[in-house]
Amino acid sequence: MRTSLTISRRTFVGASTALALAVSPRRVWHVQAQGSELVFWDSNNSGGQAEIVETLAEEFESQKQGVTVEHRGFETSQLDDQLQRAVQSGEGPDISQINNGENSMGPMVRAGLILPMDEYAERYGWNDLLSPGLLARNRYTEDGKAIGEGVLWGLSATAEIVGFYYNKQIFADNGVEPPKTFADLETAMQTFKDKGVTPLVFGNLDPWPSIHLLGEIHGTMTSREYLDSLIYRWGGHSWDTDEIKQAAAKLQEWNQNGFLQQGFEGINPDDAWPLFAAGQGAMLMQGSWQAPDLAAEMKENVGFFLMPPREPGGVVLHVGGVGIPYGITKNAENPDLAAEFINTLVSKRALELMVEQSALPAQTVPPEMIKPDTLAGDLYTAWNEANEADAIGHYMDWATPTFYDTLTSELQRLLGDQTTPEAFAQALQADYARFLAEQS
Repeated sequence: MRTSLTISRRTFVGASTALALAVSPRRVWHVQAQGSELVFWDSNNSGGQAEIVETLAEEFESQKQGVTVEHRGFETSQLDDQLQRAVQSGEGPDISQINNGENSMGPMVRAGLILPMDEYAERYGWNDLLSPGLLARNRYTEDGKAIGEGVLWGLSATAEIVGFYYNKQIFADNGVEPPKTFADLETAMQTFKDKGVTPLVFGNLDPWPSIHLLGEIHGTMTSREYLDSLIYRWGGHSWDTDEIKQAAAKLQEWNQNGFLQQGFEGINPDDAWPLFAAGQGAMLMQGSWQAPDLAAEMKENVGFFLMPPREPGGVVLHVGGVGIPYGITKNAENPDLAAEFINTLVSKRALELMVEQSALPAQTVPPEMIKPDTLAGDLYTAWNEANEADAIGHYMDWATPTFYDTLTSELQRLLGDQTTPEAFAQALQADYARFLAEQS
């Protein structure tokens, strides 16, 4: 039987439990109902995404009566650290963002702390809302041992994708068009280099951007099945392959050719985008999360395109993923009600609010919501194409718990010409094989 809800708003000022100490002192939504309470935790403790959640809760209040929703926003690391213990103690939420993979979801599936959501996916049409590759990020087998397949345990409202932001004026001044193929991209970078323009603004002091560069190059030469098998550890595939070596060699070549910003080793990624916004380079490879900042600084002078394919019409697996998914914990007194609220977070109204904020939803953006000749319009058009083609790849460092450190260390050596593509691939595989052996 469907329960009706009422939401009242209050300010969260503290709680008796230690868990509450990490909560941001923002407005909180409390949904009071006939002996029923819906407690909702996530990482939206500030900024535009928190405003979206609060607006949806306010509108939900006008439609429902009787229950109570309490929304508490945490820092992501705090949520990861406290959620499992809270649910085990019976003090945790009904609904929470549950971080993908082994951060939270895997351990919570194995401990029986969250509920399967396939029934609700069927009821609300979530399977048609997101591409199969995106839904797979929130799937584990029922025993919690294998990721990327099996039961759906969460649903993501937002997404991320990596691509190229470009300065429209610099492109026009140098007679360059947004590239259609990988060869076009390299020709454009050489043109900028020859004319004294930095082709690609890049900061790698905090070395995660180099993972994106390698991942995008590798994405032009790999397949969905192969990359999924590596990241989800399904077995049978290695990091020591011709494609990895070729991608590493190409990244090394780009650096040797002067395509990357000089001194990138000492530039923080957070300082790279302002350099690009100030006109100090033609392109910036960065994630969709940077779009609002760049649009605010550069207005109509910035556009966005995805890594182009090797051949016209080819498929590229782009670095990206989904936001932390919402799941239903075993504490939920009314799982049906919890699922209904999650459905509100991925509703058409939620989509409208995200587009207003230039946030990237996990679902396809309807054409009527896309404003052409804008950065957001470029981003949404590119996202739709990638999403509909099921061409969202992965962050490579997901492969093992230690892969980020191994990958970034080896990439720094590669870009410093201190290792070869062959040795680079062998080092990645050694980390991967070591972890697989520990798990067997």
